[in-house]
Amino acid sequence: MRVFVRFRNARTIDVRLGLLAVVTASVLYAGQSASGGAVPPAGFVKAQGTQLVLDGTPFRFTGVNIYMAASGGTPSSCGGELYPNVGVPLSHTPDGIVVRFWAFQQFFVSQKSFRWEQFDQVLATAAAHHDKVIPVLANQYAYCDGVLKTASWYRSGYRTAIAPGDLTTYRNYVSRIVTHYANNPTIAMWQLVNEGEAVNSDGTCDEAEAFNDMRAFSDNVGAMVHRLDPNHLVSLGALAGYSGSGAQWCGSANGDYEELMASRGTDVCDFHDYGWPTEPMGPPPAPNLTSAIQMCHTDDKPIMVAETGIYAHGSAELPSRAAEFRAKFSAQFVAGVVGELLWDWAVKPDYNNPAPDAWYGISPGDPSLSVLHSFRSE
Repeated sequence: MRVFVRFRNARTIDVRLGLLAVVTASVLYAGQSASGGAVPPAGFVKAQGTQLVLDGTPFRFTGVNIYMAASGGTPSSCGGELYPNVGVPLSHTPDGIVVRFWAFQQFFVSQKSFRWEQFDQVLATAAAHHDKVIPVLANQYAYCDGVLKTASWYRSGYRTAIAPGDLTTYRNYVSRIVTHYANNPTIAMWQLVNEGEAVNSDGTCDEAEAFNDMRAFSDNVGAMVHRLDPNHLVSLGALAGYSGSGAQWCGSANGDYEELMASRGTDVCDFHDYGWPTEPMGPPPAPNLTSAIQMCHTDDKPIMVAETGIYAHGSAELPSRAAEFRAKFSAQFVAGVVGELLWDWAVKPDYNNPAPDAWYGISPGDPSLSVLHSFRSE
């Protein structure tokens, strides 16, 4: 939802939980191979070292962030009044893409219970377009998700605190939603937090403490997701490099990123590329995407660029922006990333919510949409 990037260097360890045999299209079954072993789940994205695979075939994806897709079409739900039906934006994008969207708890709370109709609509519409989705389960920021996530939240608040508009704690919410959708192959992976970082309440950063808090959070929540939902991958959502403030992300600075991504709770690393439109590999100063790829590959894990945004100040700039995206996708896929997602869908070029992102918007007819089809796996 904005960004730049950061990193470090060091150790590897990865605990992979075995995948349970279950599935078929959107309803799954358990089975065995002729030799008596578990039948691999069909239709689910899996990690194989630094790559992703889908039904035994390498899986490389492109797509777009439609962050308000599941917000329910109401003015109070994060700009969702613009998207009462996610089929509208998906009708303007190529089939077979990946859509990343906010799936925060408050979107699904109604009369003191969880109602999943809005989430179900996104899944059904995406499946009809042969798309997959990445639901993001919390926001680092208060925007659309109650409260700013500080070090105390990563240390214990995710287990004990109930934010305004929520029904239960974050950890309990995650257990509910991943259990509910464990058998749905339209979900490519879960992402635990958008742009997570364990800052102090005053905005300062104690990097050593922040790393410990973020690592324990990933180990705990990610491992729980793997246990309850062995079919889906997990991305922590913490980043490398520099944030919009110019500081490195708190808890994953320099080599801490590599050790954080080594957590058993995360399968896929993430990076966000903003502010360097003419640099195909994004920010030149390290830590950056190049060092992030190196660190994730040292952990033997894949890395995606889940947000990549370029300003366009008018329609005359859209063709050149599409060319800049094409150059980025080409260079970054060659360098080892597994997915690229544009930031972000907008109804029309002169409007997006929040307003500071207005010129990032990807709207109907934008030539950048043709770039998505060029690079995705067939």
